[in-house]
Amino acid sequence: MSPFGARLRQWREIRGLSQLSLATRASSTPRHISFLETGRSRPSREMVLRLADVLDVSLRDRNQLLQAAGIAPAYPEAALQAPELEPFRRAIDALLTAHQPFPALVLDGHAQVIAANRACTMLFGGDLTGTNMIERYLTDPAARDAIVNWPDIAWAALARLRKQLHQAPLDEQLRSLVGLAEAAVADLPPPAGAEHSLVACPWFRAGDTIIRTIVVAARFDTAIEVTLDELRIELIYPQDATAEQFFRRHAQ
Repeated sequence: MSPFGARLRQWREIRGLSQLSLATRASSTPRHISFLETGRSRPSREMVLRLADVLDVSLRDRNQLLQAAGIAPAYPEAALQAPELEPFRRAIDALLTAHQPFPALVLDGHAQVIAANRACTMLFGGDLTGTNMIERYLTDPAARDAIVNWPDIAWAALARLRKQLHQAPLDEQLRSLVGLAEAAVADLPPPAGAEHSLVACPWFRAGDTIIRTIVVAARFDTAIEVTLDELRIELIYPQDATAEQFFRRHAQ
């Protein structure tokens, strides 16, 4: 079996498709799918991308499928600080600045903080960049205690991570984060009367004050660059007058 064939079979089985189902959806034949998996046939670039569409594969994994077939990646990937991403970085910086005096931060696909505005120090302290937010709020007792409704937030984080893992099931770092979240909520009952996919809004402790917030996530729509496709920008808004006064007072 060829490297591409092994990876194609792996994805097909992950998605629960037979060779016939995959062939039908990809406008191919079961015989051709079988030949691709056994290495008797080599796929074209168009066929790899068509199969990736059917299998609902992320941009990163599409590149890996192409490389396994001996074909150059179709989707560019660069660090956020790279010159080619400078216009997008400026757009992100403008969004973070415009969101002041409320916190805003940028996360990669593994919840690592890439950038944050100054207002984030009010909720998260300094040196936030480089921190993994999942690890921080699931393993650090002090960070957990800072969130009044931590169980609800932990369950919501687990639901989001599981959804991400469904999209990228071969991502071992993501799988590790799912395991971490599952362990964190193992002894906690699920939130009563609500599906885990509903929005959960964190409430922070600030001395004797409860800061109720709403988090809105922003992304680049229809990104065709791997780094931009995986970015998540979290914009934190006050949920009530107390929270708004807290942010505005500290900003001054």
